[in-house]
Amino acid sequence: MRSLVDKIAIRKIAIRTAVGLYLGEHDVVVSKVAATPFGLPVVVGSSSERCTPEAELQNTFCSANLSADDLVVDLRRGRINKFPVARMVACRKSYMGHVVAALSRLGVRPVRTEPAPCALVRLAERQHPSPRRSKTVLRVFLGGTQGLAVVVVGGLPVAWKVFALPGGSEGLEILSAARGLETQRGHYGIESALDYAMIHGRADLHERLQQERFPSDVSTRVTWHEGPAMEGAAIACGLALGCLATDGNAFDLSRSTKSRALIKEIFPWGELAFAIVLMGCMAVVLGAHSVRLDEVYATTRAENTQHSCLAAAEPGRLASNKKALEEKVEAVRTFLDSRILWTTYTRDIAARMPANARLTTFTGKNALAGGGKTKAGGGSFRLEGMAPLLPDGSMPPEIAPFLGAIPNHPLWKRDFTSVVTEIALPLSGKKELPEVDFTITCLRKARDAANSSQGSAGGTKGKKEAK
Repeated sequence: MRSLVDKIAIRKIAIRTAVGLYLGEHDVVVSKVAATPFGLPVVVGSSSERCTPEAELQNTFCSANLSADDLVVDLRRGRINKFPVARMVACRKSYMGHVVAALSRLGVRPVRTEPAPCALVRLAERQHPSPRRSKTVLRVFLGGTQGLAVVVVGGLPVAWKVFALPGGSEGLEILSAARGLETQRGHYGIESALDYAMIHGRADLHERLQQERFPSDVSTRVTWHEGPAMEGAAIACGLALGCLATDGNAFDLSRSTKSRALIKEIFPWGELAFAIVLMGCMAVVLGAHSVRLDEVYATTRAENTQHSCLAAAEPGRLASNKKALEEKVEAVRTFLDSRILWTTYTRDIAARMPANARLTTFTGKNALAGGGKTKAGGGSFRLEGMAPLLPDGSMPPEIAPFLGAIPNHPLWKRDFTSVVTEIALPLSGKKELPEVDFTITCLRKARDAANSSQGSAGGTKGKKEAK
């Protein structure tokens, strides 16, 4: 009773519903696994004998009483061990046309029609996934009187074979089908050997097959599972599961015979629901934020009304005071943007200057930024120094490296676009102590006066005589 109640409750809250319809040789099985208000998606499965894989299709084309026009063929692209391959199945066009016509009279448009082995492999992968790092797996599905061997590569059924299961010789029949698929794997683009053999169904045969040394005859590792077996209910369930999960690699033999899909079937209802939920959440968050801002604004206005100076102030005078403060702030900002810190460079020169050299004069100029659209003149910085010559009359070796390092230093490139150094040797007989004079001239690029308000730029001029 509780199981029935659980099924009824699940059916009420189900979002989608799928129906798997398996058409066997002598029976029809239907499986329903889920719900949607837009109808029931239906997947039709055909028996393995009626759907032929591509390797066996070559023999079918050689038949004298069958032509390619009598078949409906579906081709799917995929990858086997990182190599692109094409998989193909076919069945009689007349058979498929009768099936689609019968469903159309009942108001049902099948989502797709695929071979029964594909549905069984899908259900088996859901219940018992392939072992990790396995490339090629042989899945054998056992039924009451028949069995199905399927070679699966990367979760995709590539080749299959139906075989009979006579009593007492089940192991030989399974082994024969497995070896037949093993010898034909090259026709399907399979180069690797079997990694595993997975036996599904007929739990009564598992112990006897192990006693008959079946695993050693297969020459690979064998795992045993109770289901799914080769029966209509399992195939129909696998078809319904394939209807719920969109699979671009699934076959569809009714692609050319069924009617065009309706708008409600191809409309992205899931994406629309997600977008609606997302927009609803955003509306709730933004609405709560707006309410919070309104509360803060009302609180701020109430606090402003409690200040007597704000209540008695005139709007015109407040605007005038605001404008005056803005002009002062802009003037200070313009001054700070255009000024040059001369002391930074004098300290740097003092630290760099050789011990026997002296700084005699330094002059800094920086033009005021005026109003208008013209460019104001750039600033300049000039330093003069001297150093005694060596007793032999040559220039001290420290002067050239000292002057050569200044133009490429990042500090001097920060405010000046041009740094030029000069060395002047004294004329003979002009001084009692012969000395060499050197000059460092720095120029600053002109600034656009229209981009800055009127301000002042400091100019510093100093002169220091050597004692």
